[in-house]
Amino acid sequence: MLLAGLARTHNLRDVFIDGQIYFVDADCYSRMTRARAVAVDGAGVVRHHLFENYPEGTEPHTTAPLDYLIVGVQCVLDLGFRVFEPQQTSILRGQTLDLAGALVSPLLGMFTCGFLGLWATTRRLCSEGDAPARLRCWGLAPLFFAISPVLVHGTVLGRPDHQSLLLALVAVALCAELALVERSSRHWSIVAGVAWALSLWVSLYEPLLLLLTSLALWLGFDRRPFWTADRRVGLACGLAVLTLALLVEGWRFHWPDAALREAFLRWKQTIGELNHLDLRSPLLFQWLGWGVLGAPAIFFLSRREDLRVIPLGILLLVTLGLTFSQLRWGYFLALIFALTLPWQAIRFKRPWLVWLAFCALLWPMLRDWDEQLFPNSNAQRQLTLQRREAVLLRQLAARMSGPEEQPFLAPWWLSPPLAYWSGQPGVAGSSHQSLPGILDSASFYLSDEFPKAAAILRERKVRWVIADEASRAINTSALLLGVAPPLRPLALILAEEPQLAPDYLQSIDDPARVAGEFRIEEPQFYRLYRVNGAKVHP
Repeated sequence: MLLAGLARTHNLRDVFIDGQIYFVDADCYSRMTRARAVAVDGAGVVRHHLFENYPEGTEPHTTAPLDYLIVGVQCVLDLGFRVFEPQQTSILRGQTLDLAGALVSPLLGMFTCGFLGLWATTRRLCSEGDAPARLRCWGLAPLFFAISPVLVHGTVLGRPDHQSLLLALVAVALCAELALVERSSRHWSIVAGVAWALSLWVSLYEPLLLLLTSLALWLGFDRRPFWTADRRVGLACGLAVLTLALLVEGWRFHWPDAALREAFLRWKQTIGELNHLDLRSPLLFQWLGWGVLGAPAIFFLSRREDLRVIPLGILLLVTLGLTFSQLRWGYFLALIFALTLPWQAIRFKRPWLVWLAFCALLWPMLRDWDEQLFPNSNAQRQLTLQRREAVLLRQLAARMSGPEEQPFLAPWWLSPPLAYWSGQPGVAGSSHQSLPGILDSASFYLSDEFPKAAAILRERKVRWVIADEASRAINTSALLLGVAPPLRPLALILAEEPQLAPDYLQSIDDPARVAGEFRIEEPQFYRLYRVNGAKVHP
């Protein structure tokens, strides 16, 4: 667990900057806006997002469990500060919600790693052979979980995302299923039912497909234990949790129209985790090591020693296929691969040989860690630039904050942090439910006709406009809309030629001052514009 915690805090300098806390990606700020609504505003369940796709807002698929978990960690931190730091001199004392958001995923990662270790010590690897020697091979699973780059990214510091909670719940559910294959147990059945139900509460995507695959494997290989009295108790507990989830959350699914479905296909090209896994990419080996190459042969040779090898191999292949479809499945692929490692080791009679081979096959993962911990000059320069841009964006958000509601328009990847820091609602957002606002913001930045751009601001009641680096905004907007960009879109004018901006936009910042303050050799900074409402409205 200690190694898991250390690995998940390797990005400490990117999260804690100048005494303030920053998060890894845009979705994290959306999650923290929800957590703040629960902790500060007293919202029991956040069923509507007004901070994105303003003024309509969205009905998100995001659910309450992680919101409550973040707020729960905040309560523990507040208590700890009151007990151990009564003078209130710590710079983190007033940032306990942000600190809870930063810590929640590493804590979940450490919990999952520890659970795998404790669960492994109670399992019987196979019916024959040197049991004490083979038992030592169970340490492979928690060690792999602790250091796999993709699993670390899913539970890294400063990433309060639902995937960290899903990894923990799915790990518990799959371990319980494997325990039930070994022998019937009411306790493990209840654990499996509750873990599956909670994971479905968090998301109806990955857990649902994994649950259906697990059910198919049960029915295909040994359906009799599936209908025992113990299993029915677990099923009843799972249904009770799902009923509670439905009562708390309600049903919020709405099928988008054809235009939005077409836009979603273009939008997802800008989302890294929704892209395909390229066979020519080294990602698979960075996530799983060279051991993935020999896994099929080892599974085939081990099938007679433990029948669980066959369904585990099938589950691994199904997850691998899903990962080739979408990279977001890589987290679960690595988790399931970790669970298969003890069964891959049962063919080897000497544990020291297993560990030697395991360490040798980790080479691609170790190289990836070397690049992360010791980046080259170009990578280090890019990291420094990203930190400076984050600080600058936070400064702009502070200028937008105030008691009066003043909506803003910004590129979708900037909208969640701006909404969280400023407390103002945005037109765009990072979720696919806010696609109408995302498309309107893209149309605004790509427009070369000032009256059409003004109409978007008027319809969306915008009071602030943020200009990002021109090529980034232009290329992304053109991809979203599926059109070729004009020669001089508004994104270019606002970023590089503010003196030519339309008269209804008043530039707030001096670019020379911003560039000089941060000393960026290739300036990539933001400009803030105030909307003159009298000139926007005809």
